[in-house]
Amino acid sequence: MNILEEIKKVFHENGIKQNITMDTVFKDLGIDSLDLMDLVIIAEKKLNVRIPDDKLMDINKVSDLVAIIEELKK
Repeated sequence: MNILEEIKKVFHENGIKQNITMDTVFKDLGIDSLDLMDLVIIAEKKLNVRIPDDKLMDINKVSDLVAIIEELKK
C-alpha cells in the first residue's frame, strides 16, 4: 500500500483537487486546522490507524502525515 496515494485519494474525494506531493503544506492548500483534522480522521479510518493526539500538532505537510502513518503501520 502506498500511503501517499491513499492520502491523495482521501483529499481528492473530499474536495481538495490541487496536486498533492510529499512537500505540500496543508496551509498552502487553504486547509485550516479543523478541515485538516476532518481529513485526518477520514484517512485514519481508511488506513486503519489511530494517530495519537500529541502527534496531531506536528502535521503541517503531507510528508509529516505520511511519516506518522508509516510509523504506526510498523
